[in-house]
Amino acid sequence: MPSALTVTFVQSTVLNAISNILAQLIDQRNNTTPFTLNALALLQFITYGFLIVPINFYWQRALEARYPGFPSRAEISTLFSSRSCSLRALTLSSLRAFLSSLWPWSATEDQLPHHRDKEQEKMAEVQAQGQGPSRWAPRARKSGLHAFVMKFLFDQTVAGIVNIVLFVVLINLLKGEAVKRVWELVLEVFRPIMIARLKYRPIVSTLMYTVIPVDRRVVFGSACGVIWGIYLSLYAVV
Repeated sequence: MPSALTVTFVQSTVLNAISNILAQLIDQRNNTTPFTLNALALLQFITYGFLIVPINFYWQRALEARYPGFPSRAEISTLFSSRSCSLRALTLSSLRAFLSSLWPWSATEDQLPHHRDKEQEKMAEVQAQGQGPSRWAPRARKSGLHAFVMKFLFDQTVAGIVNIVLFVVLINLLKGEAVKRVWELVLEVFRPIMIARLKYRPIVSTLMYTVIPVDRRVVFGSACGVIWGIYLSLYAVV
């Protein structure tokens, strides 16, 4: 049975090819001559996708390992019920309580849940038994909503920056541009591509980190990104 990475390679390659062909159709829509496939541009874009897939595949796995889990229904209900409150009813104390539910470590000492006292008691018992300070003492488990927030933020910032830079660098190196010119292009086009990414990626990230399994996220991103792939293909001057 093929591995998850192999399946991701195949599916993402097919989706990238479809997006590039569609981009070429759009680019040549005003031509009076019949459509001619730019095989070189197609090969360049597929190669770029082939190089970028494992990076994103293992990035998603690492992100899930660091921040595992999905928001529970109770957390989502609490989030929306809290947001539905009017600004007048949203007092400072209720706001602090809501933020504490998202980021437990941001609470002050008097707001920490009672399990902190239980942890301290367990650590004291271990030390009293001569085992020293316990690095295995239970730690507060962060919520699924916290995991979602962190993965969402990393996807919009770190992943966005790296993917855009890699796209500009790889696609232009494949086109034979000199390294100096490639860096100039990175500085030139980074901002407009990042702005375009932020217009669609938050919706994709929300779905990815709430319902999509980790090994399917790259393919899901590629499927949702067919339009994005068309945009990138047009940007690469297919």
